[in-house]
Amino acid sequence: MTAPNFILVGAPKCGTTALAEFLRTHPRVFMSMPKEPHYFALDMPSHRYVSNWDDYQGLFTGAGREHVAIGEASIFYMYSEAAVAEIRRRLPSARLLVMLRNPLELAVSMHAQSLRTRDETVIDFAAAWALCAERRAGRRVPAHCRDAKILLYDRLALLGAQLQRLLDLVPKAQLGWWFYDDFAANPARVYREVLSFLGVAYDGRDEFPRVNGRTRARSQALAQFTQKTPKPLLRAAMYVKQRAGIERLGVLKTLRKANFAPVRQQAVAPAVLDELRAYFAPDIRLLEKLTGRDLRAWLHGSEPVAQGRMTA
Repeated sequence: MTAPNFILVGAPKCGTTALAEFLRTHPRVFMSMPKEPHYFALDMPSHRYVSNWDDYQGLFTGAGREHVAIGEASIFYMYSEAAVAEIRRRLPSARLLVMLRNPLELAVSMHAQSLRTRDETVIDFAAAWALCAERRAGRRVPAHCRDAKILLYDRLALLGAQLQRLLDLVPKAQLGWWFYDDFAANPARVYREVLSFLGVAYDGRDEFPRVNGRTRARSQALAQFTQKTPKPLLRAAMYVKQRAGIERLGVLKTLRKANFAPVRQQAVAPAVLDELRAYFAPDIRLLEKLTGRDLRAWLHGSEPVAQGRMTA
């Protein structure tokens, strides 16, 4: 049985999908399908694609001797309170990759993503932000939401605290982090750095198309099916793919592509931005201390979401 030797542990909306897709096409890298099994997130059971070790290892059976790096990319591992400790217990030598982003941008972008996945029903970000305390107490959570934790935008975006937890548990030599701003501005450089961290030779890639841009559903009923596909159907599809020896069927991808259309970012009122800056300021300063990066611009920018070339 095969197990991964690297994991992209988060954070969501930080370029993780784009990076994972670029890595997937490298001839010396194997990425699991699905991309986000979330096996180690014991405290987020509704996100776990598999729940036992043998099934998890089965996601990597396609890896061969030619693959130097074998990995997966579960975006909530960094946020989970249980995942990193479980990874260390099962895969003590695995390298962990982290993508970081301005928490103001992340919170707004995660709200948009939750609307897309049908976990969120409150369209206005300010109203959803104001509900965080109630949702933490189990109230005002949409019926179809997989896990109220992903609607806690005030906790999910605390990347400083999450990175501190990683550093407390993972040897620094096994932990690498990159910033979304750098990835959006120069994806080729970040891609090369990630390959170097994984001990994989550069493959000559020079094209980095946009991946997973912001969209909104034309049909909410169809979105409910494609975004909340019953697990038995997903498992059946995985079985068919394994038996047929193909990587993906593409049915859900085709339906999503037809149903979701690009949408402009949601404007956030200046007063709400000021509230966000005040709230996230201590965590941003912690992230500055941990990474050695000057992040003062995050606290003084005029826009909460700076559209880059890639989002995830």
